[in-house]
Amino acid sequence: MRIAFDIDGTLTPLGNGQFRSSPLPFPMRLLFREPLRDGTVALMRELQADGHDLWIYTSSLRSERYLYLWLWCAGIRLGGVVNGTTHANALRGRSISPSKFPPAFGIDLLVDDSAGVEVEGDRHGFRVVVIDPGDPHWASKVKAACQVSPERSFQPKLSRGSF
Repeated sequence: MRIAFDIDGTLTPLGNGQFRSSPLPFPMRLLFREPLRDGTVALMRELQADGHDLWIYTSSLRSERYLYLWLWCAGIRLGGVVNGTTHANALRGRSISPSKFPPAFGIDLLVDDSAGVEVEGDRHGFRVVVIDPGDPHWASKVKAACQVSPERSFQPKLSRGSF
């Protein structure tokens, strides 16, 4: 299954105390100052060991290179990255305009902190698991969602090289 994670509010805190997080080890934290939510690396390694393809899907304008390298330094190998620019380019000329549209990238499940994205998923036919910042069992919720057979969207998928 291809699983994508949002960044802000899901894997990194939006503010102090939103959830427990840890910086990368020295010296990587000198380059990558954003901490990761506690449990992120363990969850992602477990999902990869189970054969899942992990992606990042963020509406931010962080570069794809930055996101690949940042998570590589944390020990996570990404299958792909969708940032705000990639998303906008993929949906250009389409009649729909959700804030995120995972089917355009072959993504089966999106992990996000926004209930609004979940509403868009219901409306546009893609799966979202919403993670509450205060939920200490968030990783278990993600793993449970991965056990459910993915429902393919009615939308045609774009190949990675088509945007």
